[in-house]
Amino acid sequence: MSGTQNALIGARRTPTSIVNGFSAGGYHYSGNAVNQVCQAGKATLSGALTAGVLATVASLTGPGVLYIVAADSVDATSRTHRLKLTLDGVVVFDATSDAVTAAAYGIMAVGEQFITTTYLAQIIGERGITFETSCLIEYASSVSETAKTYYRLKYTL
Repeated sequence: MSGTQNALIGARRTPTSIVNGFSAGGYHYSGNAVNQVCQAGKATLSGALTAGVLATVASLTGPGVLYIVAADSVDATSRTHRLKLTLDGVVVFDATSDAVTAAAYGIMAVGEQFITTTYLAQIIGERGITFETSCLIEYASSVSETAKTYYRLKYTL
């Protein structure tokens, strides 16, 4: 990595594991957080998904920094969300939410949500998760469907 790149991303190394409130699985974030995620990250609708089969959300070549990696439901159909994140060839996050039965609820691999006392959600910026050579983001729904999940990403290359 060049000196300029080191200075820009703080010369941090690629993590070997991401541990957060979602990493153990069986949890999801509330719809209040999604409005802020939308404003902070790029939202893209999923294509056709086959239940339980991982689909590629993004395949990036680095170096780069991830700030938000999340997925949420478009509607209230009951489904689980699975996100898998592989950085530099190492799976650092692979978790599945509990059953989500409301629009704008989902799972977040990278990023943070904060609910204020007035129940308004904000995304608090992390320093980011770095990768040196590659980043693969994959997603699976428990339901076969088309365009019923938003992928929400924010990253730099």
